[in-house]
Amino acid sequence: MAAEQEVARCRAEVNQLPSRVALLAKVLSSGSAWDRSASLEFLRLFPEDVQQLLDLLVDLSLSTGWALPAREAIRAARKEIDPSTFARVALECLSDGEVEDYLRLADVLAEVEAWEALSAVIGKAAESGDPEIREVSRSFTESHGGLLP
Repeated sequence: MAAEQEVARCRAEVNQLPSRVALLAKVLSSGSAWDRSASLEFLRLFPEDVQQLLDLLVDLSLSTGWALPAREAIRAARKEIDPSTFARVALECLSDGEVEDYLRLADVLAEVEAWEALSAVIGKAAESGDPEIREVSRSFTESHGGLLP
């Protein structure tokens, strides 16, 4: 009980910081595993800063170790995230153009119901010279085409 009260007090303090987004960005990009985990949990519970940190969260959602908590933070804020911002961030994550990136990103976007962003990723995949990446486009169009704008 005392530990839960202390956690609640700390969360309230962080929530009042004027530089909260900058602090969260720093921890998400270079913090310890414990700090990153705490930050992702904070964002899941208090998702109002997720849109400002979306690029970092999408990047984390593509990594093996942080995929689930990053996706949960994104999912908590999905209704507040501007669809065009989501699409821009998603396309920026595909700079390397690896098939695994397309698959993971499309999966994340479908999971959090970011249909405009998924449509943009599918469109980019369809234009690829790599047949495996084009297959990602075909597969996600078949499975989610009715939900896309």
